[in-house]
Amino acid sequence: MVSTFHGLELGKRGLAVTQASITTTGQNIANANTKGYSRQQVNASASPSLDVWTAGGKSGQLGTGVSLDSITRVRDSFLDRQFQDQSSTLGESQVKQQTLDRLETIINEPSETGLSSSMDQLWAAWQDVANEPKSSAAQTVLKERAIEFVNTAQAMDRDMTYAIDDLNLQQTNTVRDANELVKQITELNGSIKKAGSQANDLMDKRDVLVEELSTLASIKVTANTDGTNSISLQNADGTAGTSLVKGDVQSGSIVDGTEVSGGKLAGIIESIETVKYYQTELASTIEQFVTANGLADAAAPGANLFTKENAAFKVSELNVNLTISRDNPAQNANGDVQKVNTFFQSLVSELGAQSQSAIRRVENDEAALLATDNRRMSVTGVSIDEEMANLIMYQHSYSAAARFVSTTDQMLDVIINQMGR
Repeated sequence: MVSTFHGLELGKRGLAVTQASITTTGQNIANANTKGYSRQQVNASASPSLDVWTAGGKSGQLGTGVSLDSITRVRDSFLDRQFQDQSSTLGESQVKQQTLDRLETIINEPSETGLSSSMDQLWAAWQDVANEPKSSAAQTVLKERAIEFVNTAQAMDRDMTYAIDDLNLQQTNTVRDANELVKQITELNGSIKKAGSQANDLMDKRDVLVEELSTLASIKVTANTDGTNSISLQNADGTAGTSLVKGDVQSGSIVDGTEVSGGKLAGIIESIETVKYYQTELASTIEQFVTANGLADAAAPGANLFTKENAAFKVSELNVNLTISRDNPAQNANGDVQKVNTFFQSLVSELGAQSQSAIRRVENDEAALLATDNRRMSVTGVSIDEEMANLIMYQHSYSAAARFVSTTDQMLDVIINQMGR
């Protein structure tokens, strides 16, 4: 025989589990718009049954109600992994696109104030000098056009140097931010380990930080049995690289970003090389152009239009020979000038093609990330309609469990207070 009070215990368990379900539903509704919040659900199962014995022996089992097993977050680890990978990809492509856009602004072609226009104007000034070699006005215009060319070239070179400096600063700041995220993730792992594997709110906070880290660097995340995560940098082939976090211990840090294969850091490092490439190509173009127009050391300019401070050519040290002889200016090499202009236009076209490709890449990466996030949110996000439906269901369940307890109480009242009178 089972206890007379078995029904009360059974009803009490039903009330407790239903109350937990109602509270969890309220938590979901309250955090429907909270960034990083994961929908929670109550996991319950039938509690162990009791063997029922009669005079003739065991006759079966009698249920004892329901047990609250856990309250867990609803997550899809595959979609989380995909979201992290795509966040890294987008973070990298955005930096590259922004850098190429800045380079296009610096080079500013086609434009009436760009380098190509300065070349053409200098070429036209040379023609005037060739037509009137003794003209003081023509030679003055030639020098002015040369000064304009030098100013334009040096401004472009200077702006590219500024771009590299900005990227170097971004690299330093991003490494610092990434290492700070690693530190915070490690600390949250420690709190999760102490609280137990169902520290849902702490896990949500940690996952937000993990997602932020994934935009800065390509990472590999491994879930541990104690609820903590282990994180390492991900190599280009998908294997684990430098270990950053092992449970509640910070096992490493990002040094300078060169060890990172993806994310914003990888984009910054590649962008630095991209700017250096175009700066070098631009310097080569300018050197060829001024050489074709007459280039000499500043110490012995002679009849050359341009001078340089040192043997090694630097755009920043380029000057115009203002003392060039009025009667014998060095004529430019027409064919070389045209070749330089053609090469420069080819460089501009290369940059334009890269920039357009980068824009399309960002658009594709944004679309892919949005699609993944939508799928992920359909799993882990809170639907108010669904929660309201659950709330009504739990309300009825709670009422039924309460009615069961009330009925059992009435039955016990009959046994205790009314029998034997």
